[in-house]
Amino acid sequence: MRERYDVVVVGAGPSGAVCAEMLAARGASVLVVDKKRPGWHKPCGGGIPESMFRPWQIPLSLGFEAASVRVVDVRQRLLRAPLRYRTVYRNRFDEYLAEKAVRAGAEVVYDAMLLDVQRDGAGFAVRTSQGACEARYLVGADGCMSTVRRKLFPEQLPESSCALAIEHWYRVPHGITTLDFYVEPEILGTGYAYVFPKDREILVIGVAGLGMDKPRTVLERLLELPRYRQLTRGAPVEATHGARIPYRHLSRLRDGRLLLLGDAAGLNTPIVFAGLPIALLSGRLAGEALGEAIASGSDAPLERYSLATLRPMSPGFEVCHAFYDHLLTDGRVPSFARIARSFLTRPHKLPRVLLIHRSLARLVDGLDLARMAALAR
Repeated sequence: MRERYDVVVVGAGPSGAVCAEMLAARGASVLVVDKKRPGWHKPCGGGIPESMFRPWQIPLSLGFEAASVRVVDVRQRLLRAPLRYRTVYRNRFDEYLAEKAVRAGAEVVYDAMLLDVQRDGAGFAVRTSQGACEARYLVGADGCMSTVRRKLFPEQLPESSCALAIEHWYRVPHGITTLDFYVEPEILGTGYAYVFPKDREILVIGVAGLGMDKPRTVLERLLELPRYRQLTRGAPVEATHGARIPYRHLSRLRDGRLLLLGDAAGLNTPIVFAGLPIALLSGRLAGEALGEAIASGSDAPLERYSLATLRPMSPGFEVCHAFYDHLLTDGRVPSFARIARSFLTRPHKLPRVLLIHRSLARLVDGLDLARMAALAR
């Protein structure tokens, strides 16, 4: 660890690693610190659109192919959306991206707990369990409970802006090659159950939603239903993971030379709680903006790192937030025409927008919208 860097990135997850790689490739001195050790698995469904692998130079072999998304709604109707995904093991995926950053010239230090961070003139003083340094710019990519945000950012994520997810992993041959979502309002009226394959022998069954006081109990009740007992075939639980997931983002992503990425800024999607695509995009956009700022000697390029720039980059992120806002405001599912208005200048996006809208409409059918609205206040 040097005494001074152009940029210190706290958090070696997808957003932080992508940001660091872009900066290092442009010649900036970059330090990435992360409290976890290699091999640690972040609780996450791990679904990523297959179309994102090539642009980020991620080998398809890192993900297990899921040829479509299936939603079984409260009336037991099946909707199959031809959206191709791949599910990843987060430890392998995150470490692959971090290694790409190292190859580009970034320094990555694991097992480095952030002990303190302060503004120091125009820059920052950073102290970790592995040493201390200074930086001209600071990136907080340290998750939903971000220490960087809590210590330095003027806006915070309230508890009401976070959902909970808990999942069991089973080692059982399953033959499932889709991402499956189930609406089970008698078990959870503010979210959904999901069944995701990790590979041919690992199956993940979980629940995600708002206001779960006892998430483990909710999951155990779900697993008593015949459809899930049939999937697990009495196999023992291989592992259990849980996570807090933001679903309402901050009103801004930057405060001066401090940038927040991914979950640290609440960049996730309501209803489906999918954060990996927008995390990758936020890392790329932040890396580009910071690289231009360092090269030009001016902070003006940092203005590009904003919600206004980021939102149109991800139809899924944009549609989910618009859908959710209308859902809570009106108390009913917004029409496709209402959602599509924002895409009239981008007609090539409309087929995907339609698929997302149809999937969201099925996912919220039968849920307790009044309680969801109350929890979001």
